[in-house]
Amino acid sequence: MIDAAETKNFPAYGEILRLDELLAIACVRDEADRTLFFAAHQACEIWFAVVLRHLDAAREAMLQEQGAAAAEHLERLPHIMRVITDHFDVLATLTPQSFDEIRATLGTSSGFQSAQYREIEFACGAKDARFLNITGLSEGERARLLERLEQPSLSSVFAEYRDRARAGADGAPVDSSPAERIHDALAGFDKSVRSWRERHAALAEQFLGAAQGTAGSSGAAYLWRSAERTLFPELFPNHE
Repeated sequence: MIDAAETKNFPAYGEILRLDELLAIACVRDEADRTLFFAAHQACEIWFAVVLRHLDAAREAMLQEQGAAAAEHLERLPHIMRVITDHFDVLATLTPQSFDEIRATLGTSSGFQSAQYREIEFACGAKDARFLNITGLSEGERARLLERLEQPSLSSVFAEYRDRARAGADGAPVDSSPAERIHDALAGFDKSVRSWRERHAALAEQFLGAAQGTAGSSGAAYLWRSAERTLFPELFPNHE
């Protein structure tokens, strides 16, 4: 048990989370509805960063023949995506008038420009080089996307890991349960992302109807089409 004297050696809650820095740059001091709108998007980007760390950790684990560890990282992702999806339920509480007023201040800015989400797509295997030309990306963001585009995808790393697991080190069949867990986890993550896209499309339809999106896309119609795409075309081509 830790006594009071020992606790002095530990940073406080706010220090661990660096809350002073975080809240100083977060969009939490604007008008209430704008705070809700922008904070929800910022929170999603934090979660996207968490997803990327888990994808990278799972990829490295498979390269190191640590299938169970890879599965553990990937099995968390559908739960994370449900949290991200719930942000759309929060945004749906805005009135149409408030949404229109906020949207009028966005110009061409759009979630379409989320570099981290494109990184997730590229890392998994849904690589589309056209997204490198999205307007509004910084040079650093383009560099990250290009790196993801050029590295082996999670799909291909998994396929190679699965083949090795099936053959075994000496060519004899081995326990394939880690590979099966990884496959199921990837399928669950893919399904959760498509559910997130569907919820996004429904929200856009609620507020925009058939109107054009902020980045010049077809709005809800584009989002509904994107919900049909898989993150893993090499593994689940029928979802295309």
